[in-house]
Amino acid sequence: MRSSAMDIRPGATTEVTIEALAYGPQAIARIEGRVVFVEGGAPGDRARVEILRDHGSWLEARILDVVSPAAVRVPPECPLAGLCGGCPWQHLEYSLQLKAKQQAVADALERIGGFSSPPVAATIPSPQTFGYRNRLKLRWGNGRLGFYRARSHQIVEVADCPVAEDRVRRALPAARALAASLATRVTRVEIASRGALPGVVLAINSEGRPRPADRERVKAFLTRNDHETRGVLMWGRGWKRQWGDTRRRHPVGPGLEVETAGGAFGQVNTRANLALVAEVVRQTSPRPGRRVLELYAGAGNFTLPLAAAGAEVVAVEADADAVEAGQACLAHYGFEGIRFVRDRAERFLTSQAGSFDAVLLNPPRSGASREVIDALGRLRIPRLVYVSCNPATLARDVRLLAPAGYRLEQAVPVDMFPHTYHVEVVCGLTCS
Repeated sequence: MRSSAMDIRPGATTEVTIEALAYGPQAIARIEGRVVFVEGGAPGDRARVEILRDHGSWLEARILDVVSPAAVRVPPECPLAGLCGGCPWQHLEYSLQLKAKQQAVADALERIGGFSSPPVAATIPSPQTFGYRNRLKLRWGNGRLGFYRARSHQIVEVADCPVAEDRVRRALPAARALAASLATRVTRVEIASRGALPGVVLAINSEGRPRPADRERVKAFLTRNDHETRGVLMWGRGWKRQWGDTRRRHPVGPGLEVETAGGAFGQVNTRANLALVAEVVRQTSPRPGRRVLELYAGAGNFTLPLAAAGAEVVAVEADADAVEAGQACLAHYGFEGIRFVRDRAERFLTSQAGSFDAVLLNPPRSGASREVIDALGRLRIPRLVYVSCNPATLARDVRLLAPAGYRLEQAVPVDMFPHTYHVEVVCGLTCS
């Protein structure tokens, strides 16, 4: 006699076995052949779950109780793990996290890029798995400073954050006090380590320009000696205001540092960034006489190490603050044959003259635009190195480059973000 179907309506409970990790905060189980995405699961867990949503071909569920924990499940170091949406993999052994990131890159290159058995190397680990973040981007609302709860806009108050550098952790009370003191409506607060320089910088996003009284409050805040804040930046749509010293200085290679100010972008994991830079340099193969075109160059995170190896670099970046910082770094080290160009990559590629031996691009999470991909296809530069924080858009762009003769040589994941599913990838292609 055939058994009755299992109750899988929203609100129903059942037991499942977690089979694998998804690319995201969820793990994967199955009920009667249907995929179930379960947040907080570990491969090998036997868990009692509640069905949350039925999407037709797949389900969402949450863990009510881990009946039999997997061997790869570890106690989270942070008491907010599972509440705060910041570190969804803190309950997993680090070795499993590295393998999962390697697999995520391979899956994207197969599924989206169309590659069979793509050459994906083992993930380069972060030298630190806690205390690695040189900045925290926090939300502010209703007197709370913290992160959004997973899949919601509810702020989870954060009194401490073990993945952040010590000085960033120590700055949390002062950041909370400053945000609470302002009459201007604050929405976000970033605490950033100044790296080789003492103290931290606070960057505050608000819905309006600071009122005169708030400007005085910020000035008074910076004169106090009970915190480590050296500079404050307030910003909103179309405006920015700074007080104190907002410079940050971080190493990018032996004897090399990039200095930025005013909230310019920088990698969040200082020590893992050195591993990322080393891999980019290895795949780009800079040497005297070799001409490298760098797109989305930022303030020189890769530019300086390439220049130090003797390459002639044209670094293209649209952000004025980043270009100014990059030019100052080049002048400081006295590198010759290096040029920063303030321009959009799309516009530069349509007007640039000359040939290059290699092109390095590090686009935003959305990937390179179709105009950039088409221009690179026309230029057919012999070596292309693509740095990406999104395996899906990387795979899409590598597939679009293939008709022009670009061939995937190797993809190397780098773990910049332990305890999350995010991964950086350095992908090398040749064109013949």
